[in-house]
Amino acid sequence: MREFTKSMMSYSWALSVFGVQQVINLFKPGQGQDQTVKARQAFDRITDATNETFDQTLRQMFGTGDKLQQGVVDVMFGFTGGGLDPDRWIRMGNNAIKKVADLGRCSMESQAGVEQSEAPQAAQQNAPDPSSSGTPQDAGWGPMPVR
Repeated sequence: MREFTKSMMSYSWALSVFGVQQVINLFKPGQGQDQTVKARQAFDRITDATNETFDQTLRQMFGTGDKLQQGVVDVMFGFTGGGLDPDRWIRMGNNAIKKVADLGRCSMESQAGVEQSEAPQAAQQNAPDPSSSGTPQDAGWGPMPVR
């Protein structure tokens, strides 16, 4: 059991270091597209070597999960929906900002319209009634503003 545990931990560690190496290789200056292809091929070789150790049932399970993951990546990178397309995100952000600004403008216009239509009514309500005798019932705070 000790050797099995050592082997499993070595494999996990090797995969981690392998991933770090491929990321480093991708960001080396002057490497370009060739390095991307090399990294993809290296990942494919490791995947294939691991897949060869699976029995038939696990190979089918792996194949199904792998297709699902690849489909998600295609969606994220815009091949079938534009999920991570930067232009799409910028357009969505601009549209959201425009909608919020339009909503604010409409709200301000609506509020200004309500205040303008209430002003003549408030002036009429607050104007002294010439027929009033000035009795205590006319005294007080006046009408409450409606919001």
